[in-house]
Amino acid sequence: MPQLLKWNSRRVLVTGADGFVGYWLANALAAHGAQTFALIGPDSPDHEKFRPRNPGIKVVRGNITDLNFMSRLVADSGIEIVYHLAAINTNTGTGRPPYEIFETNIRGVYTILEACRIAPQPARAVVASSKEVEGCFLSGTIRKQHPYMAAKAAAELVTRAYGDTFGLAVALMRSGNIYGGGDLNWSRLVPGTVRSIFRGETPVIRSSGLLQRDYVYVEDAVTAYLAVGERLDDPAVKGKLFRIATGRGTSVLDMVKQIAYAAGRPDLQPQVLNEKSEERINVLYAPELEQSALGWKSRHSLEEGLSRTCKWYRDFFKEDAALIDARGNKETVNLIE
Repeated sequence: MPQLLKWNSRRVLVTGADGFVGYWLANALAAHGAQTFALIGPDSPDHEKFRPRNPGIKVVRGNITDLNFMSRLVADSGIEIVYHLAAINTNTGTGRPPYEIFETNIRGVYTILEACRIAPQPARAVVASSKEVEGCFLSGTIRKQHPYMAAKAAAELVTRAYGDTFGLAVALMRSGNIYGGGDLNWSRLVPGTVRSIFRGETPVIRSSGLLQRDYVYVEDAVTAYLAVGERLDDPAVKGKLFRIATGRGTSVLDMVKQIAYAAGRPDLQPQVLNEKSEERINVLYAPELEQSALGWKSRHSLEEGLSRTCKWYRDFFKEDAALIDARGNKETVNLIE
């Protein structure tokens, strides 16, 4: 069995390091001794909450669709592994132009992989995908496709092509609902609900709330990314698709109730609007491959993960009374003690 890659002094690039999972991953790599390069977008907000906190991390600004920039960064920095997490994360009803989504989420992937391929010493790559793409690969699916899911599906095919055709050491990580402190996209269930509860507002569920989803705590997701990166030379891992999942389903309604309990406000019962909406039908995935090939499984219970999450947001709101939302606007938060 191939030896595990040791992170100490390895030169690793994380794209999207100013994003939710990228922030946690960059800090974890640095904590393991990797020489970590954190790539953030040229227009990323200049705010310390969006920055990896480990002082040993080198923060770099740049555009993932610029091949000249990316190839110089990978080659000149001697990057050995790239974790590509940068993307426009959106869904149906978005106001983002589809061209922008396709440019970032497809062109960004093949630009990163080309930079890895042409480097003097080709770099390995772990590419983040989404559970949203599953409807693109199923025959007979009736779900309408939107630009984000189509772009992510194309990105998976591009990644496979680089592995199959050029022998590049790549792996795909398909994730669903990752939650935890640091997610400032208030349209998502967990951060949006936490913010409402800390404001003393009744959380609102627009759907029936009965749809079950698999929720993975962010620190568990990060350990999955690390486990794949450590084993990219293993034939059981190289070129493969892995899913970040617990195998346990929780309804939206139960999730909101558990968030309220973890935040100390079980009295704030959700309002269910029961509006009709087209949502992904989750088929729960048992992470048996991830256990056998990676030795990975989710370690945090939902209760523990939500407790840690609520503590992170409580501390964040205390430190920053002017809450910065995903659009860069400031909104006053009245913290419920």
